[in-house]
Amino acid sequence: MKPGNADAGSYVRALSLFVAAQAGVVLLAGLNIAWSGTRAALPMGEFVRWREMLSLSVFTPLSVVLQFLAVWTLERGRRDATGPLTLFALAACWLGVSMGVHEPILPFIRAAGPRLADSLWFWKEIFSHAMFFAAYTALSLALVWSQVRNPLPRPMSGTMAALFAVCGVVTGAGIYFSLLPAKDIRVDRWVMVVTLIAIMALRRRRPLALLPLNVVLEPAYVFALLALAAH
Repeated sequence: MKPGNADAGSYVRALSLFVAAQAGVVLLAGLNIAWSGTRAALPMGEFVRWREMLSLSVFTPLSVVLQFLAVWTLERGRRDATGPLTLFALAACWLGVSMGVHEPILPFIRAAGPRLADSLWFWKEIFSHAMFFAAYTALSLALVWSQVRNPLPRPMSGTMAALFAVCGVVTGAGIYFSLLPAKDIRVDRWVMVVTLIAIMALRRRRPLALLPLNVVLEPAYVFALLALAAH
């Protein structure tokens, strides 16, 4: 059942809480990558760092849970939600695989000898990045697919729309910080552009005032792209 006029307020409020929490998680995850302090090693060894431990044990799982709660809030027990939920589950698996491969390997790259360098480069630069890009695009599409299936029955208030837009900017800042230390982000930017075009096409010119998640995601990706281009 789609949200009706009578419960639209609770639907927006619940969604706004998950979106705001997710924006905070993305920002902290980006700062975790950008801040040199989290590159300090843990007692287990010089290649076990705070950065990867936080990414794998805190930020990635929490982000997936919050996104799932957003989709669940939108679908509200609809029996025909198999499509977006399946896409979300697949994307979450891809994300877990990519982060599980990329993060532990990352500290070893510079210290790897010639016998390991090529193999580690493949797992980090090819396999894990391909899995991550697939997960990133699929998660965005799953969120927007669920949103366009369940639009608001009436436009959001200006205050609520501004709140979602601010969450979008915070999310974009998190994406910006996560890519800031990277030397070559050409592929990352192209993936972001393609994803942005895809979610806008999925929206099919529906008013943004009826689609809170689009108010978050579209400004987030535009802000991140502009910030990275200006850097």
